[in-house]
Amino acid sequence: MPVRKSIIAKGRLSLLLAPAVGLLACGGVGDVVGPERDASPIQTDATVYRLQRTSNAYSATAMATYVNHTGTSVYYARCGVGGYSGPLFGLRRTGPDSTRTLWTDIAWACVGGVPTGELRPGDSVTVGVRLGAYDQPTMSPPLRAEDIVGLMRVVFQLCAHYTADSDYCQPLPGALRESNAFDVRY
Repeated sequence: MPVRKSIIAKGRLSLLLAPAVGLLACGGVGDVVGPERDASPIQTDATVYRLQRTSNAYSATAMATYVNHTGTSVYYARCGVGGYSGPLFGLRRTGPDSTRTLWTDIAWACVGGVPTGELRPGDSVTVGVRLGAYDQPTMSPPLRAEDIVGLMRVVFQLCAHYTADSDYCQPLPGALRESNAFDVRY
């Protein structure tokens, strides 16, 4: 009789494992499902981004697009360094991840006296936002893997008015300059 119980137990285990193996073989149902899109003024090209390993970083790129659907011009702070003339931007955590530490390599070292850019009604701007981080071997305390993944939003430095120096941009309220939520994963 012990042999029979063993065969029955193995049969039950096989029945339990079969659906799990099937899900893994298909990549898993939850792997491609991200947060639902909302009506944020900035929209990303995806709601889930997977960090890929390079020689010295974990990295992915989110394409974030703002379309001016207002009836007036919207302005954006610019940096004036290099060939990039688009809006300054950053990342922030959102939802249940909003209080967790976020490490990002986005840092602006701008020159002063750069006038704000203008987006007239109907105009749009798309920015490639680097997600992830370069390796930080000398960082103390060390960079933790969970500090570069989670639920996030891109935030553009959109301004209420034109100014001759982007350093004095009067930012629009946060809800008017942030993207839909998206999930960054390994």
